[in-house]
Amino acid sequence: MSMAITKESYKDLKEYWDYQRKVQYNKEVVHNMADTFEGRVYNDFGSVNLSDVKDLLWSRVKPDDYEEPRKGWIPEDPNLRFEDEGSAFMPKWEFEEPKKGRRVVMKAKKLNDDNDI
Repeated sequence: MSMAITKESYKDLKEYWDYQRKVQYNKEVVHNMADTFEGRVYNDFGSVNLSDVKDLLWSRVKPDDYEEPRKGWIPEDPNLRFEDEGSAFMPKWEFEEPKKGRRVVMKAKKLNDDNDI
């Protein structure tokens, strides 16, 4: 039986739980990215096992590169969920449309026949 993080435990060990959840978030991001490689990664012996790809990619991520979890994220690991959190959830990336600036048109300057080299 899994145990969620209680309010008391989180209050006593806030930094510990925040870091554990941060690690889990980054691991899930890497694993979700690796899932997109399924059936597309090969070596000399054929298709590469997806779990091997996940392990390899995760082993290359340095703690300094960890990102903060996105708002609304709920870990897949029930032991890292708060007691009031529901099922696992990974929010979609939200990209901002690039702001459109003023159109720039460059024109070549016409040289006089006298100034030609």
